[in-house]
Amino acid sequence: MGSRPILLFSIGTSFFVIASLLISSCGSSDAPSATVSSGTSNVAATDVKFDPQILNDFVDKVVIPNNNLFAERAKALSQAIDGMVKSPNDETLKNAQKAWFGARTAWEQTECFGFGPADSLGYDGSLDTWPINETDFKAMLKSGQSLTADSVSKMKETEKGFHVIEYLLFGNEKSRKHTDLGQRDLKYLQLLGADLAKVASDLATSWSKGIEGKPAYREVLATAGTSDNKVYPTLQAGAEEMVQGMLDSLDEVANEKMGKTFEEKAPKLAESRFSFNTLTDMKSNLQGSQNVYLGSFPDANTSGKSLSAFIAQAKPDLDSKVKAEFKSAMDAIDRIPDPFEKAILDPKAADSIKTTQAAINAVRETIEKQVKPLVVQS
Repeated sequence: MGSRPILLFSIGTSFFVIASLLISSCGSSDAPSATVSSGTSNVAATDVKFDPQILNDFVDKVVIPNNNLFAERAKALSQAIDGMVKSPNDETLKNAQKAWFGARTAWEQTECFGFGPADSLGYDGSLDTWPINETDFKAMLKSGQSLTADSVSKMKETEKGFHVIEYLLFGNEKSRKHTDLGQRDLKYLQLLGADLAKVASDLATSWSKGIEGKPAYREVLATAGTSDNKVYPTLQAGAEEMVQGMLDSLDEVANEKMGKTFEEKAPKLAESRFSFNTLTDMKSNLQGSQNVYLGSFPDANTSGKSLSAFIAQAKPDLDSKVKAEFKSAMDAIDRIPDPFEKAILDPKAADSIKTTQAAINAVRETIEKQVKPLVVQS
């Protein structure tokens, strides 16, 4: 995710360190023809006001269901690993690999709301740090260092999480055989699975109920603009956080995960290269951003009042444009040959990768230059 200024805010006796946006002050105007400047773009203002219910439904219909599904799948991954450790064979290895894919898809859809607890409480780093430190954790496996739940939880972020589990389950280029893993490897893998499941559960709880004495982040974001909310003192600040999460994720997909890896023709830069899952990661990121815009989470069959509905009321043509650009990006990414790790080295795949990058950047720019200003000034 892109970096933003870090500020410390107080809520009662609890504290959140959050990535806070710099909110530009906008004077009120009765004239619908006023304009709002965003970078090089001037967007005509409207008299349509941002509905607080959009933030409520964003949390309740998108964030919480997505986090809950991820927690469920992370638990299923841990259980599948337990089964593999108990009885290592080709079938149990495949079961664990399948569970990893399931948890990974759910997690990658949450990337566009990685603010709040995921950032301030360090859950993102514990779950998904990349690149991993293969040298150190391999040396640890060869050593006599004690392996316990506590020692694993305290390990560096580069020695645990999704991608160390991925390496142990898949090996290089999906070449893993169950006979490749010794007892110490299996013990480490089991502890990593349990740790990932715990962190995923804590992340879900931090949004829905609160954790470590902190209020539920659901209440922090959904009450943006109320008199006692020091994190989001205005409704627009909360709405902008939601929009910025989409922008950060879309930028990362187009210009880091896809663009940089393709430009450098470097498979080792591909985030999920051990399992050849990088393309699916990016599709999930894109789907997650679309979910935020549409105010729905199809995997849980939940939907609510959306950012799309607000834009459709203010500027119907703009809403149609954003939806069409999301579809174009989805269609384009489906045309990239899988695995991405090999496609970047194939000249025949170059056009499809470039087209997809341009399509993702197109929807990102539309949201940044036309959608975000309407949200900020509403």
